[in-house]
Amino acid sequence: MSDAPMAPPSSIIPHHTQKDLCAKLVTINNGRKEAVVLKLNRPATIGRNPQCDYAISGNCVSAVHCVLSAVRSQNGGVIVSCQDLSRNGILLNGHRICKSVVILMHGDKLQLPNSTTFTCQHIWKDRVDKRDLFDPTPPQLARTRSIGKYLVTSQQLGSGSFATVHLALDASRTTRRQVACKTIRKKKGCDMRQVFKEISILNGLQHPNINRIYDTEEDDHFMFIFLQLCTGGDLFTYITAYAEKESHLCEAEAKFIMYQILIGLHYLHVREISHRDLKPENILLYAPGPYPRIVIADFGLARPRANQETLNVCGTVSYLPPEGILALDQEHMKYTGMPSDCWSAGVILYIMLSGTHPFDNDTIFDSSSDWLSHIQASHTSQVSHNYHRNEARLKAKIIEGNVEFLSPRWNHLPDGQYPNQHPSNPSDCLADIASLLIYNYQQRATVKHALQSRWIQSERDDLDVSYQNQVLQGRYH
Repeated sequence: MSDAPMAPPSSIIPHHTQKDLCAKLVTINNGRKEAVVLKLNRPATIGRNPQCDYAISGNCVSAVHCVLSAVRSQNGGVIVSCQDLSRNGILLNGHRICKSVVILMHGDKLQLPNSTTFTCQHIWKDRVDKRDLFDPTPPQLARTRSIGKYLVTSQQLGSGSFATVHLALDASRTTRRQVACKTIRKKKGCDMRQVFKEISILNGLQHPNINRIYDTEEDDHFMFIFLQLCTGGDLFTYITAYAEKESHLCEAEAKFIMYQILIGLHYLHVREISHRDLKPENILLYAPGPYPRIVIADFGLARPRANQETLNVCGTVSYLPPEGILALDQEHMKYTGMPSDCWSAGVILYIMLSGTHPFDNDTIFDSSSDWLSHIQASHTSQVSHNYHRNEARLKAKIIEGNVEFLSPRWNHLPDGQYPNQHPSNPSDCLADIASLLIYNYQQRATVKHALQSRWIQSERDDLDVSYQNQVLQGRYH
């Protein structure tokens, strides 16, 4: 049986549209160059089924063999990934991958067993996408550096004030498992105790909604933390993608994501650990696609014995509770980490359902995506002057603690059913948010109470089934 495509694939690229693409997988078929095109948040399929974006015949090819996705990364680039759905797996640069999700770097070779080989080509659309003057144009092949048993690549997945995250390969395994490498530069006179505390906390955790640590290494200049790889980007970028089209997530998807956040926080809080910097940027999507499995990440500010008060306030202002805001400016005031996590979860839920912030409605924007861009700028080096000008007002509104449910942003509830059986009562959802955003932290809902709320309990059985199927028994562990 021939391995050639069964019909001219719909994804062959006309040259005049290439400027609209972010990546493509190129192959040669009977001397003709063909490509599977990838646009942001528009998956493409390869398989034997004629309905696939690129259809291939062959005894070893499954009906839908793999799904290709491209999503934005935190640093403005693109994460291209491949999810294997087949019986026989795929070959990435000659290494067999089965029932997993892998990131495709520029120049990677992806082969279906005994069949077609594709070369991945990342495409930079314009300089707006660049975050560094020296970003290569066009993208260059990834460079690697050997760190212990790992090969750390030059492909950056994210960056922050204190660390960068790179794609790495576990060279000790025949499959060369992909992992994330968090790289922290050692600065002269820098106290590394916080880094070791993060490592210590993560080493004791094992939960499907908590970022898993595999290994650590260090040299004279860097500390390397090797972590579970998530290929779907972060929740902030995911919400922003929706904001460009619909301004908010549907209620059912927001509930499934919130359910996982609460389960992950419950696991931490039972162990008296608080995250203390819970925000959409620190919630990762394990794989691309709707109703994602989420993973709580970045435990650099986490604290054990979190039931005790502390003077050390940390986190992001937009997600801090009133007691945290007050303690920022009054050194004698204390706050507790676990109620702060619950407040942050309430803010995240509000944002998922409305595309806006509960306490940042004074600045007028034309759309929810404008507001999200404004908040994103405040969290990066591209700090907006508007944000600094309004930060004092934001703090004052958080301290006042009056949650605003402004119309028409909330009149879409309920906009869906989960899973298409019983419509939610919108008042249950608003009550759940309000209970997490109570001013007095002693009266604020705990994670346990939030999980027992009417909004969650009204569809708890359906949520449990989806959690079991998509997270606990998911194909991408």
